[in-house]
Amino acid sequence: MTVAVGVDVYADRAEADAYFAVRGVTAWSDADEAARDAALVRATGWLEGHYRWVGRLVDPSQPLAWPRAGARDSEGRVVDGIPDRVKAACAELALIALTQDLAPPLERGGRVLSERVGSVEISYAAEAPAGRSFPAVDALLRGLTRPTENGVPVRRA
Repeated sequence: MTVAVGVDVYADRAEADAYFAVRGVTAWSDADEAARDAALVRATGWLEGHYRWVGRLVDPSQPLAWPRAGARDSEGRVVDGIPDRVKAACAELALIALTQDLAPPLERGGRVLSERVGSVEISYAAEAPAGRSFPAVDALLRGLTRPTENGVPVRRA
C-alpha cells in the first residue's frame, strides 16, 4: 500500500519514523512498514472525524482538511501547508493505533447516574459522551482547532 501525504495521511512513514526516532520510541520502528502505514491512515481518519479546524479548505475538492487557507495559530501566525503539530498528532495516534482501536464501539460513557456494586449495574446520563479522548493530541492541536464560546476546542463526538 502506498500512502500519500495530503491525500491519505497527514504524516507519512518517514516523518513518523523521524518523529519517534528522536524521541527514542522503539515500539514504532518495531512494527513492519505496512502496519505503520495502516496506522497512519487510521490516525488521520480519527483526526478528520474529531476536530473542527481553524481556517477553511484551500480547495473544496481536497481529500483532507489540511492544508487550510486563512489559518492562524493561537499566536496569530499564518499556518501554511500541514502544520508540524498536526503531523505530530497523527504520529502519536498512529502509535496507539498499532495496538489499539482508536474508536472502539462503546455503549455509553461519561456521567454516571447510578451504580450498583452487587451484580454490577451502571446507568449513564442520556447526554453522556461516548468515545475516547487523547489529551496529548488535544494539547498538540491547541490553537489549530476552533474554540467554542468558553474557549474549549470543538471536537466532534
